[in-house]
Amino acid sequence: DVIIASECSEGLGSPEFIAAQRRLVTLGADVFVESLLSKRHAEIDEWQSQLQVKAEHAGVIHLYAPRLDAQQHALTGVERVEDIATAIDLSFQRHGSRRLAVIPEGPYLVPHVRRALAND
Repeated sequence: DVIIASECSEGLGSPEFIAAQRRLVTLGADVFVESLLSKRHAEIDEWQSQLQVKAEHAGVIHLYAPRLDAQQHALTGVERVEDIATAIDLSFQRHGSRRLAVIPEGPYLVPHVRRALAND
């Protein structure tokens, strides 16, 4: 599983990205990628949707994005997460593993690990 937490404070993204996501969701991943291969030139920001398809081959993508409304979230084409801790627990159950990689993005992030207490 890939679990993403993003504020999405500026919404889903550029109009071009939204159009690419709309095509991805409407056509499905395979037809979307085929449509890219038949083009002579790429559209602006559709590369991001293409990378999403690539990431989906690694596992199910789950998105925690509290600022996206239901309509915007539908265009992401990924599973909606209401609670990150629950999503992580369910992923652990599905995969029989309690291993987790956290990959922060952004200039103002300071990742740290808090060890769970024995009773947690």
